[in-house]
Amino acid sequence: MSNVVALPTRSLQITLCVSDPEVLHELERRADAAERETFAAHALRLGVLALRQANGSLDAEVIRREGTQLVSSVGAVLQQRNSDLSNSLLKTMVQYLDPTSGALPQRIDQLTKPQGELESMLAKHLNGDQSQLAQTLARHIGEQSPIFKLLSPTQSDGLMASLSDTLKRALEGQRDEVLKQFSLDRKESALSRLLAEVTTSNGKLRSELAEDVAKVVKEFSLDNEDGALSRLVKQVEHAQATISQELSLDFEDSALQRLSAMLEKTSEAVETSLTLDDEASPLARLKREILEVLSTHAQANVSFQTEVRSTLEIFKAKREEAARSTRHGITFEEQVGEQLEREAKRVGDVCEHVGANPGRTQRKHGDHVVELGPESASPGARVVFEAKTKKGYTIKSALSELAEARKNRDAQVGVIVFDRDSAPDNVESLQRVGCDVLVVWDADDVATDIYLNAAFGLARTLAHRERLASSKQDADFAALDASIEAIAAHLTTLETIEKAARNVKKNGDSILNHAEDMRNALERDVAALRGHVDAARKQA
Repeated sequence: MSNVVALPTRSLQITLCVSDPEVLHELERRADAAERETFAAHALRLGVLALRQANGSLDAEVIRREGTQLVSSVGAVLQQRNSDLSNSLLKTMVQYLDPTSGALPQRIDQLTKPQGELESMLAKHLNGDQSQLAQTLARHIGEQSPIFKLLSPTQSDGLMASLSDTLKRALEGQRDEVLKQFSLDRKESALSRLLAEVTTSNGKLRSELAEDVAKVVKEFSLDNEDGALSRLVKQVEHAQATISQELSLDFEDSALQRLSAMLEKTSEAVETSLTLDDEASPLARLKREILEVLSTHAQANVSFQTEVRSTLEIFKAKREEAARSTRHGITFEEQVGEQLEREAKRVGDVCEHVGANPGRTQRKHGDHVVELGPESASPGARVVFEAKTKKGYTIKSALSELAEARKNRDAQVGVIVFDRDSAPDNVESLQRVGCDVLVVWDADDVATDIYLNAAFGLARTLAHRERLASSKQDADFAALDASIEAIAAHLTTLETIEKAARNVKKNGDSILNHAEDMRNALERDVAALRGHVDAARKQA
């Protein structure tokens, strides 16, 4: 079976003027135009082929066409052969490997099935006493085998008997040799040589020991002036005499005499230094310096108390004047608004009271809104303020309401101002939580204005920070955070100063009491030191 591929045909229409007589004669013999055209084409092809052969060249087109036909024929033959080979291989695989009828599964089943060929062969060689394996083992290592007889202890010519006799003879020989070495009857035995060496060494040891004892007795004899004991006694007597001389008060240069003189000088110097009768003594100078410090501190304390009283009087006068003015009787919310208006006007911001107007969420959260002015770092940034005089608020509920107020008034930062009497117990005077600020303010205490003003400045800084963060601009947030934390730290320090001011008088009295206790302790120490000096002098 072969496949013939049809080659694409091309045509070229030409017009020829024929003048050759022989060619004209052949063409005129074909009266039909189609036949004449076909004849002319064949004649032209034959002429072209003849010319190519005459020039020694091959027709590449003919070779290409014939080669293509040859490749197509070979491909078809190979495809047919591949198909036949696949079918033959499939039949052979089925014949040998088919699970139901294949030769290989049937052969494996015959070998492995119960009572099969494999089981029968293994039983024949391994099973029972009559198996080939059992018989082979019995012949080689059984009771009647040569190796069993060789290893049997009952066989006189066996390996065990031979080994036992050999060991017995070797042990008897070793025993006889050991007995010979420990026998005193033989002079060359080890025991005899040992006794001879011990006797010789003992004699030398006795003589050397006697010489050493004589030397020791000579060294420890008091009759020998050059002996060790005589020299030791002389040294002890000399040391005893030296110690007695040094510890005696009869000799002017003795150690005890010098120590006594030194104690007397020290006692006199201590008594001179610790007396208050001499104005030039260190104790007298210390007393004067302590009194000067206490006097200076007392004057500073009086001056500070006077300054505090005057400041409190000024605050009190301002409060009384405020109580007599038109501000007396206005609500806490309005008082907060007036304070915020003053601060906003000072820095160029705009403060608006919006408590009565609905906000972005059509609610009235937020009492005052401060919009940063055009001269600020973030023009247009907004801060919402809430004024609270109602008790029962917690930090969590206050922050939740501030979040609603920021959203309602389209503000970046929220500040809630608590009246001192209604503020939560655990809230600080000024506290920052994220972008919210909590502050405690007393409208009747001018000293607390600093906290509200600080909260105002802190909120403006936070608004600038939030505006930069929302616009994704580059900014030194670390510097802003540091400024915010510095404000909070300064306010904490201010609280500490106020508490210290209230305790100044108490601390001054405490310092005076400590100075008095120190003076009494010094007097007791001086008295005790004098007693020790007197006791040392009496002993001397």
